Amino acid sequence: MSFGVRDPHRVAHALAELMEAKPVRAPAPPFPYGAWLVVSGDERGSFLEILPATTVFDPDAPLGLRQRPAKSEPVTSHVLVSAAVPGEMIHAVAKREGWQAEDIETGLFKIVKLWIDGNVLVEFLAKGEAGRYVDAFGAAGLSTLDEKLRHLEANLLTALSQKLPPQVLVEALGPRPA
Repeated sequence: MSFGVRDPHRVAHALAELMEAKPVRAPAPPFPYGAWLVVSGDERGSFLEILPATTVFDPDAPLGLRQRPAKSEPVTSHVLVSAAVPGEMIHAVAKREGWQAEDIETGLFKIVKLWIDGNVLVEFLAKGEAGRYVDAFGAAGLSTLDEKLRHLEANLLTALSQKLPPQVLVEALGPRPA
């Protein structure tokens, strides 16, 4: 997963702290100047690319990258990662860095949503929370996953419809398919 932020060095080091990972300055080229990697050191070689907010991927650009003025608006993508620390530490780091964080019980597992720079969403499974996620999305849960998701969907839609005006739901979810 790659995403752009205002201060890649600071963000990479904070995320590495939460993941008990290693922040490594990315080589430029092929990465843009100022990019960092947060390397988990796991058996899959997982890492996050933390790029300058001015960098965008462009198939028509040299090296597949180009620079543009930094934009600070919410983005469509997010990433879910396992934290090596409890939720309280995620909140403490978020507070220290000036990032918004909130606990969310999804109905299948619990996450901590962390908003970097107010626009990049990194969701954390705090230490001890990954089991419920794997139970739902791992091999054992796959056969009943769709049923669980449809049940969750129906319950949430009913609850939200009782609390929010219809237009708020349309603005958040888009128009309901026919």
